[in-house]
Amino acid sequence: MYVRCANFAAMSLPLKLSIVGLFAMVTTNLVICQKMREETRTIQFSVSPALGTNGLQPGSFANKFSVNLTSGYSARNLLFEVGTFSNLNTNGTRGLQVAGLANITGGNAFAGLLKKEKEQKLRTGFNSHLAGAQFSGLTNIVVDEIFGMQLTGGLNLGKNALFGCQVAGGANVIYKYSFGVQIAGLWNTSIESMDGVQISGLMNYTSGALYGVQLAAINSALYTEGKNSVEKTHPWGAQIGLFNKAETMNGFQVGLINFSKHSQGTQIGLINIYRHGKTTGTKDGTAIGLVNIGDVGYLSTYSTELFALNYEIATGNSKNRRVKLDTKNVYWENSLLYAHQPFHQGAWAMGYGVKKMFFTRSLLPGMSEFRFLSYGMDVQHVSFRPNELANNLSLLTRAKIEIGTRLAPKLFGLYIFGGVTYNAFWTDSSNTLAPSFLRISKQNENQLLEFWPGFVFGVMIH
Repeated sequence: MYVRCANFAAMSLPLKLSIVGLFAMVTTNLVICQKMREETRTIQFSVSPALGTNGLQPGSFANKFSVNLTSGYSARNLLFEVGTFSNLNTNGTRGLQVAGLANITGGNAFAGLLKKEKEQKLRTGFNSHLAGAQFSGLTNIVVDEIFGMQLTGGLNLGKNALFGCQVAGGANVIYKYSFGVQIAGLWNTSIESMDGVQISGLMNYTSGALYGVQLAAINSALYTEGKNSVEKTHPWGAQIGLFNKAETMNGFQVGLINFSKHSQGTQIGLINIYRHGKTTGTKDGTAIGLVNIGDVGYLSTYSTELFALNYEIATGNSKNRRVKLDTKNVYWENSLLYAHQPFHQGAWAMGYGVKKMFFTRSLLPGMSEFRFLSYGMDVQHVSFRPNELANNLSLLTRAKIEIGTRLAPKLFGLYIFGGVTYNAFWTDSSNTLAPSFLRISKQNENQLLEFWPGFVFGVMIH
């Protein structure tokens, strides 16, 4: 840089003035062309901006076909444009645009204009949008709407709305709302809302509504709609990932950790964190997971035909507490189970279960939730050796129906219950689990399948 400056300083004064004048002329013409009427050219070729067939005012031309040896500059592209490094259209882009590094639509659109001239230009309906497709190695940028497709190895950016598709190796960003698809290696952002699909390796984000699907390691939205929404005509929203977050979630969340401040949708995950909704007359959703944090549960101990002592801790949620006209209180519960000291000496089991419970409603003091009916299913792994986890197939499933009641109105929360079950035990060992006089068995090669009816009787705190 110092050598160049020194060479410039050594030049004669007339030569200096000529170079400065040429630079000023090119820069001035690039700015002045913003104010001139567009002319349409069928074919344009340039070595660089202001050095091509459109002369020193390339920004005053709309080109149907444009080939730029380095970088291109024009008012519009109408059909096809290719540039080794970059392409810049001030007033809009149509058709196909290809660049080694960058495509920019709407850049420099207000250069050289006074404030009143800018306002006048906007009042006349100026809009520099993309209606077509952009392909580049590093970035595609559009100041207004995108009607079509952007594909790049780095960043696609739209400062208005998307009606189409973005594919990027790095990230896609839309400042307003999106109707379409965003696919990125790292993250997708559609700030005001997302009405479509976002797929990325790391994160999807919208600070507004999600009407569609987010699929990434981390998904975040302000709210999603679903069957328990006040307005049921809106498209549903779903988040699928390792961590899903929504302030108000009326749709679906499927992941390792799901979080919602107000949940009226369905969460399926290892850990679900939620609070119930607030809108009167609407129902809460369903949380299905090993750990569910945010609402009601119960503790119970009981006996079955197999295990003398069974312990169950359940977490879940009340589904219809805000629906005043319903005659029952409805709960969805998830249970962690442990059983031991069975009739088979040394055997024990642990597992997971789901259950739907219906409690009575009443306005009489002490009589609300006096009795309940429930149905559900358990899945347990059974080991026949004390303190040792079996490494073979040893799976017990149990479908059950239970009824329960408080013994007195003042014993609020304490219930006795009983029920019937239908069991299936699947193993590839020689062990049997079913009582011999109730068993129906089926042998298939090295695997045994047993079926039998059973019972359950115990105490619950709810």
